[in-house]
Amino acid sequence: MTDIYQLDARPEEDGVSLTEQEVAGFLAANPDFFIRNPDLLGRLQVHHHERGVVSLVDIQLERLRSQIVEQEEQMAAMVKAALKNSDLFERFSRAQLELLQTHNIYQALMVLESLADSMGLAVSLRLFDSFDESLYLARRSFDSFRCSRLSSRPVYLGRLRKQESEMLFDEPPHLGSFVVLPLGNERSIGVLSFASADGGHFQPEMDTLFVEQLAMVLTRLIHHWEYSREVIG
Repeated sequence: MTDIYQLDARPEEDGVSLTEQEVAGFLAANPDFFIRNPDLLGRLQVHHHERGVVSLVDIQLERLRSQIVEQEEQMAAMVKAALKNSDLFERFSRAQLELLQTHNIYQALMVLESLADSMGLAVSLRLFDSFDESLYLARRSFDSFRCSRLSSRPVYLGRLRKQESEMLFDEPPHLGSFVVLPLGNERSIGVLSFASADGGHFQPEMDTLFVEQLAMVLTRLIHHWEYSREVIG
């Protein structure tokens, strides 16, 4: 096997010098080279743009430290995300239980507003067949929004044009961000929306499981109330 010292010993008069690729190839093919030549590690020095001349051992240690710091930051981010998800799960689970104890849409609205307030958000509920003007939204008015914003996924997250936000909220936050989802599957009965004054709060890549579950519970309750009203009436 060719030793790197033998490669370095090529006579200069041959006009042949080692290329970076040759050196890299040799070291890759001989991973135990520095194990067989441990003294070389301490003698090899590399010019560092910030620290001047340093040894390969120092460079390796610096890289290991950087990797450890990066891993610690990733771990901290994962823990933070887990705690946030745990908090959201608790809030939405409690809201769902409270919704199941309501008897009409106005009691449900109080639960939704309490949930939104706890997260620093605003909430809007609009129903296509409501006799209450404060809740009513013409189905035709929402059709264009559905085509432009909900063609690729069932929930929209992000910013809205002024006309769109005013369709869903009486006083929408200026330059805010929104999460909007229809209530119902085959035929929608309304729209549930949350709004944040922070324009970057709701992002398209966010998970929507909790809010979709909340919407499902609300939809079933509305159907139940309508059925009960028809039967009793």
